[in-house]
Amino acid sequence: MATFFGEVLPVTSRAVDEDEEEDDVTAVPTIDPVVRWTENFSVEVEKLQDRKIPCTVFILALSVEANAFSDIYLKPFGYEPVGEILPNPKEDVTSSQSSTTDKTCSINRCRSNPAVYLCQCKVDILPEHSYAWVKLLIDRFDLLSADIIILTSSGMSGYCSDLPFSDLETPFLRCLKSESFTGFPKCKILEQPNMVTGVPAQLMTFCQVYGYRAVTYVCFKEKRYMDIADIKAFIPLLQTKAVKDITEVNKNAEQMLREAVKLHSLHDMMYM
Repeated sequence: MATFFGEVLPVTSRAVDEDEEEDDVTAVPTIDPVVRWTENFSVEVEKLQDRKIPCTVFILALSVEANAFSDIYLKPFGYEPVGEILPNPKEDVTSSQSSTTDKTCSINRCRSNPAVYLCQCKVDILPEHSYAWVKLLIDRFDLLSADIIILTSSGMSGYCSDLPFSDLETPFLRCLKSESFTGFPKCKILEQPNMVTGVPAQLMTFCQVYGYRAVTYVCFKEKRYMDIADIKAFIPLLQTKAVKDITEVNKNAEQMLREAVKLHSLHDMMYM
């Protein structure tokens, strides 16, 4: 089983005098993320005895491909926004932003099954901030009996294999699961010495230590920009036990795929 790595170690250059380095380094204040619920959902949360939200399925989408997959294949089943996570409490970011390129982190609840939640994180979370994000989720949701599914992507440059890259068909899916996960993954287990980092690593570490059921699916892709094939790499997940009952066939999927890729292409070109 591949390892998940959540520790962040400082790297310093030995070419710099240590005394001089200590003088130059100043403490950077850390700002913990906060969650902001919608008005109606906030009333529901206040009525809970321990203010922990009951949850049977929690899906966390982190990469642009994972979020596009969620928008096209999961959300059409019927989800309502119930809150958002703000990286900086001082930022004025609202859930009214609905563009697939908006840098938001929205929390959505399934209308037909209120114990199912989809968290779409479209902000870039630095590794050193990942612990605070995971702690926020753990403190707000009762995940002890939930199926936790994490979706993310990684470039092929970070993938280690005995096979030459020319023999690997990209994109492809790999997974990493906690020991308590009892389902059957729809892809191969992530091979050693590969690892996941950041929020997936922190959340998987927590789930492994405390016996939560969790699985991370990683789409390894060759292209830098979003591609239809990269989004479709997550489709096997629709047949998993935890997901198959909370989704339905989207007849407009192909059109939405093309529109999502086009939108991201235009957005990326603006910042080249």
